[in-house]
Amino acid sequence: MIFRFSDYCVDAERLELSGPSGPVSLQPQAYALLVFLIENTDRVVTKDEIFDAVWQGRIVGDGTLNARINAIRTAVGDDGSRQMIIKTLPRQGFRFVAALEYGATSTPVSESHFETFKSVGILPFTDIGNDPEQAYFADGLTEDLITDLSKVQDLFVIARNTAFSYKGSSKSTVEIGREMGVAHVLEGSVRRAGGRIRINSQLVATETGGSVWAERYDRDLSDIFAVQDEITLEITKALQSNLEQNSGVNRGGSVEAYELCLRARALLFKFQPEALNECVALLDRAVEINPNYSRAWAEQVFPHQSGHTFGFPGFDDGLRIAVEKGWRAVELEETSGFAQARLAWALIMSGQHDLSLEHFDRAVELEPNNAEVYAWYCEALNFADEPERAIDAAETCLHFDPAAPPNVLHHLAHSKFLLGDLDGALELEGRVARVMPSFPPGRIISASSLVETKRLEEASEHIQAILDYNPDFKLRHFRERYPYRDKTQLDRISKALIAAGLS
Repeated sequence: MIFRFSDYCVDAERLELSGPSGPVSLQPQAYALLVFLIENTDRVVTKDEIFDAVWQGRIVGDGTLNARINAIRTAVGDDGSRQMIIKTLPRQGFRFVAALEYGATSTPVSESHFETFKSVGILPFTDIGNDPEQAYFADGLTEDLITDLSKVQDLFVIARNTAFSYKGSSKSTVEIGREMGVAHVLEGSVRRAGGRIRINSQLVATETGGSVWAERYDRDLSDIFAVQDEITLEITKALQSNLEQNSGVNRGGSVEAYELCLRARALLFKFQPEALNECVALLDRAVEINPNYSRAWAEQVFPHQSGHTFGFPGFDDGLRIAVEKGWRAVELEETSGFAQARLAWALIMSGQHDLSLEHFDRAVELEPNNAEVYAWYCEALNFADEPERAIDAAETCLHFDPAAPPNVLHHLAHSKFLLGDLDGALELEGRVARVMPSFPPGRIISASSLVETKRLEEASEHIQAILDYNPDFKLRHFRERYPYRDKTQLDRISKALIAAGLS
């Protein structure tokens, strides 16, 4: 069935939403909600009906529902003030109010999914200087372009982990584009020498292998922010996307502070005490250089919180500091989804479950295409005793980032463990351990799952792996620093860890 309204068309058979400029990206839950409202356009539908139809009765908050409504309104040119498409009726529910036309067959456009034209994968930029000490710069430039473009609401962008899985690949750009399932691929190179930087970039069409756009930038290093903005603008112009959603990107103004953030981020996910200490030192310098740089404050949340949660020496006060850094980041840039998500993470780890989910909802509203936001939202929902919703968040993350970054695999394994799927949890945590052997949360869930499946010897190996990296880790660290709203889950895991040999 085809539904047409205003300048938009919903193809329920192809699962496509299209508008005046072509296909419009809309996450799966928001799309399902739009179709449900359209199918019931003759009446007001209640929140409970929506939860049953879209979330199959899973417990979700009003913030999540409102975020999906806002995403639909943004996609179809509506807003909360005009309410020309979807009307909110306080204490009653929602109603689709735009005039509808119906059709039996679809408009003859592309035969593919909605990512057909306005879709892009950004390959890791090559560091021509081939200096391992400078690799963080090329990687950081790639990550920032992915983040900037993911803020464009009508553009589907493959997220970081999937893009970086092709780093150093011998496959052609066309092959990679087809594997990613995108119509375009951006490739480029970076050469840095002294105070100069040279960037070559090219946007390639997957179908033909032809160049859609190419440019060479030879600038002072101080112009790096302008170059990033120009590349983002040219890509959105080439793909006929709306850059308005990407306006106001705050890069901090200081190249030195920006570089320090890139270097810190490259260290963060080693999850080792020395790396976290170095990460904190780099970010402290960034804040000293530019005290108003929201990103530098937001980046400090993870190292302080991780050091505290994992029981690393010197991080006893890390969680309090992480919360303070998160609030400061949001104060400086309230409209940054990155800052909102980092604050939300600090809040969940401090046991402020409801407030955390509010800020995660805000982050999703600001950056609905950002896989990293969904990745951490998933784990927050696990701690908030909502593992079913956590699985939804993980699946949305994997929609944008199919290569499954290790932390998402752990978060999904955590959800499965909480729901009693021990085999599923162990399979995922096994994959995590191969990539991040020093990651304590993965070891904890693995050990707990193995104890509950009567495999005590294997469980004790995971406890030993934790102690190899941090000999001072105790059961009290787990009980004090893993913020389960449901204390029966906390007791369940504690009992398993004791059985596996943690004292």
